[in-house]
Amino acid sequence: MKLDKFFKSKKNITFTILLIVIIFLCCWSFIYAGIITKSFKTKIINQTYKNKEANIENLLVTETKDGEKLWELYAETGTYSDNNNVVLLESTLGNFYEDKIVKASFKADKGTYNSIKKEIILYNNVLIVYSDGTNISADKIFYAGKGKDIEAVGNVRIEKPDEAVIYGQKAILKGNFSDFHIEGRTKTQFYM
Repeated sequence: MKLDKFFKSKKNITFTILLIVIIFLCCWSFIYAGIITKSFKTKIINQTYKNKEANIENLLVTETKDGEKLWELYAETGTYSDNNNVVLLESTLGNFYEDKIVKASFKADKGTYNSIKKEIILYNNVLIVYSDGTNISADKIFYAGKGKDIEAVGNVRIEKPDEAVIYGQKAILKGNFSDFHIEGRTKTQFYM
């Protein structure tokens, strides 16, 4: 009958009721917090799987077709987000291949690579050097894939060694890396 003695004291009854109330409030607040945060948890989980982002150092991207390398691109750093399937590139170097031989090399301070469209955009100090020594600099260069023309835009400078330097605002470089043409107003300086 020790319980009878325990409950005879008003002090013990008060502590027991207080303890039961505290336990009830704690249980209720945990359940209520779970109900409130359920939608937050769902949103966080969905966002985590939908918005994947990666920061990569020393990134190397290569495109091949039928076992033949079409181009390769190296960047000191790259940031990828699957929201738009674009990799933002910093300090980029690369090569374009034709018949397993480097046909042209390029460099740029910045660039983007669209992993769905297989499209490269280079900007800030862009330079392309062809295997014959012809070099092209521009504000931006767009490459849309093998066999497609490369577009150079803004402050275009094309130098054919020992022949001429041509300036313009836009140039189309043929996809086979053998020919180009300048659009719009141009200036040409010939070597003598």
